Amino acid sequence: MKRNTLTTAVVAGLTGMAGMVSVSNAVNVNPDGMGQVLLYPYYTARGGNDTLISIVNTTERGKAVKIRFREALNSRDVLDFHIYMSPYDVWTAAVTATDAGGAKLLTSDTTCTVPYISGDDSYGGSVDFLDFDYAFEGGDDFVTDPSFDGGPKEIERTASGYIEVIEMASMLAVPDEEPEDDSAEYVAWAAKHADGEPNDCQALVNAWTENAAEDAVLGGAWLDDETTGFDSDDGVPTGGLFGSASIISVSEGTMFSYNATAIDGFFDAGDIDHEEPGLETPNLETRGTAATSYAFNGTDVDEHTWDFFDGESENAMLALNAVITHDKLMNEYTTDPTAAAQTEWVVTFPTKKFHVDGVDEVIPPFTRTWSYDADADSPKLTEACEDVSFVYYDREEAGVPTADTPAAEAVKPVVSPKPPIEASEEEETIPFQLCREANVIRFASDDEVPAASEILKESSRADTFPKLGYSNFELPYASGWAQLELADVPDGGVDDINTRQSVASEEGEYVEGLPVIGFGVTTYTNGNNGDGVLANYGGTFQHRTSRNVAVSSAN
Repeated sequence: MKRNTLTTAVVAGLTGMAGMVSVSNAVNVNPDGMGQVLLYPYYTARGGNDTLISIVNTTERGKAVKIRFREALNSRDVLDFHIYMSPYDVWTAAVTATDAGGAKLLTSDTTCTVPYISGDDSYGGSVDFLDFDYAFEGGDDFVTDPSFDGGPKEIERTASGYIEVIEMASMLAVPDEEPEDDSAEYVAWAAKHADGEPNDCQALVNAWTENAAEDAVLGGAWLDDETTGFDSDDGVPTGGLFGSASIISVSEGTMFSYNATAIDGFFDAGDIDHEEPGLETPNLETRGTAATSYAFNGTDVDEHTWDFFDGESENAMLALNAVITHDKLMNEYTTDPTAAAQTEWVVTFPTKKFHVDGVDEVIPPFTRTWSYDADADSPKLTEACEDVSFVYYDREEAGVPTADTPAAEAVKPVVSPKPPIEASEEEETIPFQLCREANVIRFASDDEVPAASEILKESSRADTFPKLGYSNFELPYASGWAQLELADVPDGGVDDINTRQSVASEEGEYVEGLPVIGFGVTTYTNGNNGDGVLANYGGTFQHRTSRNVAVSSAN
């Protein structure tokens, strides 16, 4: 591990200036909030919630961007397409519910997409999320139906999840005048807005169209050469993207907003990956070749280089893991009944899929694979659950009740899904499981476990897949803070694993914990405003985290 001073790290690897490539080519979480990759930890279209999302291009070059929506349980792809943003462009959309209980995308934005989705196109500005990646009707096992994963097959599975945005390439400069329609410069001109409308979105659709009409502008151009409009120097992803999301309930009068986590330095110079729409790639595993990571650790920065698991090739996903891996996650909560207060946390593992789904052996730091045994006496789903624990405190330093220091009228935490072992009164940490990719944790002042959580409306799945519902905590204190222990594996968890660690870096060191992003939300209700007066309030709070790097394997 190399330790750099904070000043050196900022200069060398953490540039946040629009249009600038990180001079270190090291993967990092950009502290200025702009990058080449944006990770949105949660969207929901459940229980009257809608999610508004935006992506902003702060640079003078157009961008080819992949946006992908993944459902919350096993990160299966439920919708993805390309966005072709012009310089200084903003793309916005909303995720809302369908009559069938799934999610759909709505947009009135005119920015070019492929397929083209706007208020004036054949989609009518709306496209439903899809279940093909987990519910294909070919069969109920991995042999006859590779998409089947043993989880729920209903369309409602698309109603919540998370979002990944990946810059694929930067366009050539926009020409001053309309170029010839068969020239490379036509791509940037077509995406450029004039009087609020792009010049020629249809040409970009044509470029990916097989057997396009002979007179179609750019017809099939990207099928022949996907780098058309992006050259090896100017086409390198330059970052400068930022984004945000807001979860809005019109009926309850609440809005919870958060900024997307921005990853910069994800691509080496000369790296362009402008792939055909409809493919699972590019994604966080296949996209990017920069294999060095820079991560803040107190006032220093940890620098590591990562080889792929065969030790022969480099992989940016391992570097991405390193910069978002934390051994502890902390935030506040309140369940004060006098203010009708409620708190829920979102805890998302955006790279978990590539470690646990479709692999023969789980890849660290995760400890279980997602698998389905159709040949068992009783077909069985094994969720990729992670055994973790948490500690909690009230606002006056009182911690988890023990036999020696009981809390007044303390009630032992109720956990859903059921923990792997029962907590005793002597234990100072409470074990439980996180089984989803995007987890919702509900804090409660009583032991009731409603069918859906009150704020984000996440289902308990109590009657079908309880491990894949939200987690429910009843705490003895009305307000305080809690800490998830992500590095330590509780007793009774996976055999022979005491500490979660990454694979070894090239330096022979290990980052402890899990790669995680997320936030907390809290609502209050004022019952004294009188009839007909809206009295709901809410706020969003970023998780706090810590990091630890070990110089040897702990297992």
